[in-house]
Amino acid sequence: MEDGLRITCHQGDHGVRIVRLDGAADMDTAGVLRAALDEELGSSRAPEALVVDCRRLDFCASAGLNEFLRARQLAVRCGATFRLAAPQAQLVRLLRVTEVDTVLEVVPAVGCAPS
Repeated sequence: MEDGLRITCHQGDHGVRIVRLDGAADMDTAGVLRAALDEELGSSRAPEALVVDCRRLDFCASAGLNEFLRARQLAVRCGATFRLAAPQAQLVRLLRVTEVDTVLEVVPAVGCAPS
């Protein structure tokens, strides 16, 4: 685990795995983020949905955004849903400016049903 990003994973309800991010997803921490997302999606029993809890993600650079996009592709191949939950203003702006908000599903809270 990098000093700049803390990642905790746990099982939610109804086949949902939750990955909570705390800190910054940037060039220095992208490898750790990739490993955590791959582990959750690459297990022998992939989840029905992977929710990335972004409430405590203070900063996301393009490297972090790329990891979200890559994980979404992996989730689709595994038959899982991928969502970002509760992003802060900086991430919302990044998603909007890059138009990635048209590709990634974003929900206001971790427990929200698909939109």
